[in-house]
Amino acid sequence: MTLTSPLDPAAGLRPGDDLEETVIAQVTALTSAVLRQCPPPVVAGVPALDDVLDRVRDLWWQRLSAAERLAVHVAALHRSPRPTAVSEVVTACRLAGDSGRPVCVPEFTSMTLGSVKPGPRGVWSAHVGTRPYGFGHIGDYGSVRAANAAVWDTIEINRETLRDRMRAASPLLAALAGRAWEEPQVSVWASAAQRDADDPEMVTMHQIAHRARVTVTRADTWRAEHAAFPPPEAGTSLWFWPLVRHWLSGTGRLPPEGPAADRPLLPRDTDY
Repeated sequence: MTLTSPLDPAAGLRPGDDLEETVIAQVTALTSAVLRQCPPPVVAGVPALDDVLDRVRDLWWQRLSAAERLAVHVAALHRSPRPTAVSEVVTACRLAGDSGRPVCVPEFTSMTLGSVKPGPRGVWSAHVGTRPYGFGHIGDYGSVRAANAAVWDTIEINRETLRDRMRAASPLLAALAGRAWEEPQVSVWASAAQRDADDPEMVTMHQIAHRARVTVTRADTWRAEHAAFPPPEAGTSLWFWPLVRHWLSGTGRLPPEGPAADRPLLPRDTDY
């Protein structure tokens, strides 16, 4: 028995043919093939329909080409009014690779998961993904808001990187890149009191180095070698940014273009 896919021009459709009837006929033929190959279990005298449908789907899927599988998968995602799950996007990229259009995909968890957790001596640690996957620890920040923004921006940058690669790979993936994707899951381990007391002017050595556009080692050397470098807040690893900025400016260490922003420039920021 030779079966062809409705997605394939070789399906033999002629002008005026009813596509729905053709699909029904092919599914009927596939069902007959499934029943001949392996009769499904029977519940109360009636074949278990779900099992039959699963076998029909699997048999039909096996007979599609790699390009057809990608087209079917993307079409199914477009039919759903819900935001597209990132796992389904990754599956589409894998199917594109099977059809000769490979897409380099960032680690899955680096596009879906993040957390902000209290660290030692008053800092807030930002994490993206899960170990050993994803990026793990991406930095320590002096405020909950700064750490949370770093997590969301890192996830969004990874997603935008994947979207750009999908647009370059094929029109099918480009259309999928244009859809809304599910929101990432970012957990913030902060109490209401900690959120209320949050001060964005408090920064860590990580932030000082980033804003001064130098390495953390270099910034820490300034602190160790210069007695005039502002001291951290008592009992913490946090500095008051206005004082640090004044010291950087007075010693000629403030970048000519100004301090770098904690929040990176996202691709979408240049489009609107």
